[in-house]
Parts: sequence; structure tokens; C-alpha cells
Amino acid sequence: MVVSREHRLTGNRAVRFSDLLGDQFIGMAGGALQDHIEDQASRLGSKMKMRVRLGNFQGICRMVGAGAGVGIIPESAARRCQRSTQIKLVRLLDEWATRHLSLCVRDESDLTAPAKALYDHLSQRGQQHPALEPS
Repeated sequence: MVVSREHRLTGNRAVRFSDLLGDQFIGMAGGALQDHIEDQASRLGSKMKMRVRLGNFQGICRMVGAGAGVGIIPESAARRCQRSTQIKLVRLLDEWATRHLSLCVRDESDLTAPAKALYDHLSQRGQQHPALEPS
């Protein structure tokens, strides 16, 4: 999660998603991640208060840094944006917030050269980052 440096949760290292549902959110203009987050709010019997929806994580970080609301984006994107915006990262404690991604192929030998190069690259990243390991 990203908040402005002046947000009430700036001093917290981690929070529960339910603690944020009173805040205004800056979110994505659609996509699987945004759908997943909104489903989690629905499971809690709530609906997110969306102030604005944007097309990229950089835009979300800029708006959040300006104090327009809070955002939930991948940690890697938040870390990239942290240097150029006025945001603070706060970890979500909810189990669903840690996504496990899988890389699946039917048969490696059937991949085209570009697809094989991408597969190899992503597989190597998975070894460097346990949360990205192929299953």
C-alpha cells in the first residue's frame, strides 16, 4: 500500500485492509489487480471509496503523494516510484495481499525463440525472488 508522507498511517509498518476502507482510494482503471482488491472489500461487506482511477502505477503514486488518497499497488512498482514521489510504503497484513504468480507452459520445447527467452528470463527472476517462483 502507498500513502502520502503526511497520511495518518505513515508511522505504521503494516495495517489490515479493513483499516483503510474509510479512506479515499486512487486505483487502476480496471484490470485483474484492481478487480482482486475490490473483491476483497466486497468480502468484508464494504465498497472502496474510489476518488480516481488511473492507467498506471506512476500516476497512482503521484496522486497519493499529493495527498489525494491511498493506493494499493505491487511493492516493486511502489519502490520504483518512491524516489520520485512523496509516498510512503505500508505493508498490508492480509494474506490475500501477497500474490503468488505462476509461470506455466505446456512444453518448453514448443516455445518460439522469443517466447523461450521470455520464459528463461522470468524463470530466472523467480529464482531470485521466491514470491515469483514457478509452481
